Amino acid sequence: MQITLETDYAVRCLVYLKDHKNGVSVLGDISKGTRIPAAFLSKILQKMIKRGLVKSAKGKNGGFALAKDPNNISVYNIMQAVCGCETVMKVVCSKTKEPCTFLKSCKIHVVWEDLGKIVKMILESRKLSQL
Repeated sequence: MQITLETDYAVRCLVYLKDHKNGVSVLGDISKGTRIPAAFLSKILQKMIKRGLVKSAKGKNGGFALAKDPNNISVYNIMQAVCGCETVMKVVCSKTKEPCTFLKSCKIHVVWEDLGKIVKMILESRKLSQL
């Protein structure tokens, strides 16, 4: 399983927002507190807003905050928001990064599917509030 830099950043961003729950946080403060480049962070936050994990407000007192209780946000939810797909576990060719062409005849594929189910279960069970 490969965790992308964007996924790592998204989790770090939401942990930051969880820890600063007394108000909204501005992009610059989040960027500085998480060491995520502001331009990249902005794109991540837009994905989180679109998925309903983060809310934003404009103006003098504007910024970003969690849109849900941290107990209701799983690591899996965050990963889905970043990759935009239903499943975060995909069986892909290690060389081409394309879906495996042997899925129908591959004797080990069932093992990868089972592994994916276990990983998904763990990611769904880990809540933002626990991080």
